[in-house]
Amino acid sequence: MNPNRLPVFVYGSLLDGFRNWELYVKPYPHHALPAEVKGRLYHLPTGYPGLLREGEGTVKGDVLLFSPEVYDEALRGLDELETYVGPGDPRNEYEREIVTARLAATGEERRVYVYRYVDEAYAKRTGIFLDDGDWRAFMRRRGE
Repeated sequence: MNPNRLPVFVYGSLLDGFRNWELYVKPYPHHALPAEVKGRLYHLPTGYPGLLREGEGTVKGDVLLFSPEVYDEALRGLDELETYVGPGDPRNEYEREIVTARLAATGEERRVYVYRYVDEAYAKRTGIFLDDGDWRAFMRRRGE
């Protein structure tokens, strides 16, 4: 595997069953593997989640393995959705970082990209902390 073509861990509106999955994931051949990463998750007033890297908590989601022939196009779409312009750019809403994900089925660890929410102070001040790290379950509980 090309070291620059890492799988992508998703934990919010890019999960199957949500609108952004339909628009940004479904069109591209891929496999989704349930997994988790370290971090803290907040549901933001804008209606989507933000992952913060602090803490020992875990965040549940899926590792997306895109087919090589569509990888670059799929990642460009995800970068656009997440308002990620480039490493450390002040316009970023999310920063694309490399972290370790643990696959739920096997416990195997994989290096993956994840979109970390940049404005941690805003997330803590206005967001709802999800102590179970599971945005999909949170949205089901809310009936959305």
